[in-house]
Amino acid sequence: MQFLKDFIDSISLANVVDIGIITCLLYFVLAWIQATRAFQILASMIGIGLFYFVASKLGLILTSLLFQYLWAAIIIVLVILFQPEIRDILDRASPIRYLSGRYPNDMSPDLVEEMVKAVSELARLRIGALIVFRRMDRLDNLILKGKLLDSLLSAETLVMIFQKNSPIHDGAVLIYNERIKAAGCILPLSRDEALGVRYGTRHRAALGLTERTDAFCVVVSEERGEVSLVEDKEIHTYKKKGDFRQALEGALARGKGLQQAAGPGVVTFLKSNWLLKLLAMATAVLLWFVVIGPQRSEVGMSVPIQYTSLPAGMEITGTWMDRIDVRVRGSESGLASLKPGSIRAVVDLSSVVTGLNFFRITEKNLLVPPGTKISQIRPSDLHLKIEAASVKKVPVVPTIVGTIPENAKISVTPSEVRIRASQNELKKVKSVTTDPVQISDLGDKRAISVPVLVKPDGLDIDSIEPLQVSVGLETR
Repeated sequence: MQFLKDFIDSISLANVVDIGIITCLLYFVLAWIQATRAFQILASMIGIGLFYFVASKLGLILTSLLFQYLWAAIIIVLVILFQPEIRDILDRASPIRYLSGRYPNDMSPDLVEEMVKAVSELARLRIGALIVFRRMDRLDNLILKGKLLDSLLSAETLVMIFQKNSPIHDGAVLIYNERIKAAGCILPLSRDEALGVRYGTRHRAALGLTERTDAFCVVVSEERGEVSLVEDKEIHTYKKKGDFRQALEGALARGKGLQQAAGPGVVTFLKSNWLLKLLAMATAVLLWFVVIGPQRSEVGMSVPIQYTSLPAGMEITGTWMDRIDVRVRGSESGLASLKPGSIRAVVDLSSVVTGLNFFRITEKNLLVPPGTKISQIRPSDLHLKIEAASVKKVPVVPTIVGTIPENAKISVTPSEVRIRASQNELKKVKSVTTDPVQISDLGDKRAISVPVLVKPDGLDIDSIEPLQVSVGLETR
């Protein structure tokens, strides 16, 4: 009961939207692959995932550990097995396909009439034919192209291709952009066992392609001389030439999205495939439980403060906080995956003024991983002393160890350095020195490079240019 209470308390509008988006994505993926072998494999993987989840919750250490090590290999296997489906899904989701101005099969009325004339002649002569009209989906991974033609679309050409004495009559013709792209193509067969013996190989091939893509096909039966249009996994047979012409024009128009009002389309969408929608929702909820889960755990941690956008010419002086303590709420798995630096506070200093500045740290200032929330911030108030920064040139007085020869003198290049700090700090700096330099070292070399030091210690210096100077021994 406590788990259910934690789950209800953790539900928010963001979580509902999150689950809804994942449900939609899963549904479209499942709807796309439900007629392919990938659907059965994906169902098996979901079953394995459920078994692993239950085993881990029941404390079956050996079983959980075995599946944990197998998951990396399973993901690689999934990518290999689903490669064609993944490529098709990405191609279908690409926005480029919707930005092209002209629809691929935007056929002119004359070419539609040529199609009707060709199909009518093939049906009269009882010559079997299978014609594929490609829409937006790519077909390269589903059909085996026999002979590339790329010829003009005409009734005579289609009738000649499907003549029994033609070397390319056995197979499908692919039509795209008002041209006959290829002939003798081999299509994937439908796996629908409910199809009766009335339909032969051509109809099964047309169904197999429309189950996997948005293409539609025209089939001429060799035995009965019937003309069928196969679209959206359905076969419609036409006996009159006018009815077929109207159906062909409708299929071309549907591809351009010019038919069916939005209202009936939405209602039909909501009523169809509801079992698949329930499966997608259940899978999305399960994923939310596994990855995010009810935010019932809480830990305390110290996080760094990152100060950004400090205006040029301004400096932070005095002491300031570089860390704060927070309480983080989330799922057990999410909190366990937190690493140092996963959460940090960011304070914008773009609007600071000279003097004492006060800031209130809230959740908006904290960068947190998805699935975690900040429940407490301590301290939530901080103050910074800001002063105008200045630049001052000061002489370099090197620290020499040993006796300088009477006929020699010490040279420093450059003789001055630029120090950038607040005005109060610069008032305390009259000169800078260097690391100790041995006279004996100068005798062997003309000059050596040594770091610059600022004394007394404890001054808040922003920068020194340059950081090193050359110290040498010159003869008078």
